[in-house]
Amino acid sequence: MGTFCLPVDPDSLLDKYTYEIVDTSFSSDETLYCFHEAEIFHTLSSIRIAQILNNVHCLEKSEKYWAILTGVWLRLFADLISSRLSTLRKLISTHVGLRIIVEDSDLINRAAFNTADFHKLTRNAGWNSLVYLDLWDLAQSDFNSTSIYGFKPLPSKPLDISNHQSGFVLSATYLPRFQEILLQLRLFSFPRRINVIPAPTENVNKQMRDRLTPDHGHQDKFTQEFFNLICRYMPTVFLEGFNNAANLIPKMKFPLHPRAIFTSNRHLYDDVFNLWAAEATECGSCLVLGQHGGNYGISRFPSYAERHESFIANAYVTWGWETKPKSIPGMIFTTIGFRWTRSKNPTRALIVTDHLWSQPRTAFHDLNESSDYLEHILSLVRSLHPKIQDSLTVRLHNGQSETGSRANNIWREQLPSIDFGKPKDSFAKVVGSAKMVIVAHNSTTLPETMSLGIPTLITWTQNWVEIREDAEPIFAKLAEVGIYHVDPVALANHISNIWEDVDGWWNSSEVLKARELFCCYYARAVPKPLRFLHQLLVDVSPAAEKRI
Repeated sequence: MGTFCLPVDPDSLLDKYTYEIVDTSFSSDETLYCFHEAEIFHTLSSIRIAQILNNVHCLEKSEKYWAILTGVWLRLFADLISSRLSTLRKLISTHVGLRIIVEDSDLINRAAFNTADFHKLTRNAGWNSLVYLDLWDLAQSDFNSTSIYGFKPLPSKPLDISNHQSGFVLSATYLPRFQEILLQLRLFSFPRRINVIPAPTENVNKQMRDRLTPDHGHQDKFTQEFFNLICRYMPTVFLEGFNNAANLIPKMKFPLHPRAIFTSNRHLYDDVFNLWAAEATECGSCLVLGQHGGNYGISRFPSYAERHESFIANAYVTWGWETKPKSIPGMIFTTIGFRWTRSKNPTRALIVTDHLWSQPRTAFHDLNESSDYLEHILSLVRSLHPKIQDSLTVRLHNGQSETGSRANNIWREQLPSIDFGKPKDSFAKVVGSAKMVIVAHNSTTLPETMSLGIPTLITWTQNWVEIREDAEPIFAKLAEVGIYHVDPVALANHISNIWEDVDGWWNSSEVLKARELFCCYYARAVPKPLRFLHQLLVDVSPAAEKRI
């Protein structure tokens, strides 16, 4: 099923077995089907989970309340289940007489303690094996998407706005720390350091979960089994540890009913914060979420974070792009107030790479170890003039050791003399000595370097990054002026042509226009960003008191 199934020394298997690593890559059409199926799974589950949790906790909260709390897990889980099912279906269709074997299937608990723990489990080989085991029978049955129409939405109810709302809460906004403090002072909000209260780590109560199995009525077998998985894999913080998590809210020392809550990534990992935010929004507080990195607005398949944030936010501040109805074109947060210090005579070319996954969480976002990603970049490097190769630094993703095989070993095998620089050096320091940055994935690096005016080159193919329809004209313009390349050999030739005068090319009129077009949508700047954000938060927060 992937390299994660193999022992440290795969050749040790050859005395007893022959083995084949399955091709788990997906065509564009297969990826699109997988993405749509994941979206259906989410639609199918979101309302039902709200109903189940309201029943078990004797509450009458809205779907949005439970989406704020459980949504990150549910989005990732739906993506993961769809991707694993698609992989198994491909395997079953191409191999006859298969059976699945998982060692120690009862030793690893399916349910994570909390959202942060779930992120860790998705990288665990034993846990992933259990997911495949639990999906084996499901992969051999048909899914009827009309099942989503079997559940009625929760009845809407007026928000409880009897409590007076005052003040603003800003946390993990993705603004540089000093800029965040200045914005808090403008809003007369007391600056606070992030104080993450660890979520409870309650064990699974099997009897409690057995009672969760919903009444399926006339639902098909596939839908029944899918909900059984939901009940089995749901993190304990939403069930067994819910009351204990609620009791931790006062430790954050946040006001119970702020006018607005503004964060860009704390909602992605902090369950106690999310529980507080869910309670606050139920009482009329406005939830303002900001974009927290690259990929947003560019990828054909929005990340789980982008979809989740669009679903739960009252107002969604992007780095320039716009989608109706909630998004507000803002500015790139991470470079506000930052001044790029460049060496007087930079001599290095910097390649920034992504991490590869031995077991990708999704078929449409994470890069599979079996993809042609590394070969694409290696082809670029091999095609460079030897002089430029000697001036090259490769910046590996710091999360690679947690998600798959060590990429530096592959680099060393293929190009023994490659320079990885000093991994502990800050990115700002590394970029400062570079005459150009080559971005090989759709990440935060791209909008940041473009916004700072750092000479930037982009290379990827649709095998791992499919561009959103709205972004295609912009990338076509980038390709026209030599910034964006699909062919690594063509990019190597372009680098050779501009190497002696990178800045002359970068600051030419046609390249400047293409850069400005990109930044307008994906790395926007505004004259007075803190005033912009201050006015935005003031303007959107009264709407919270008018919602029904």
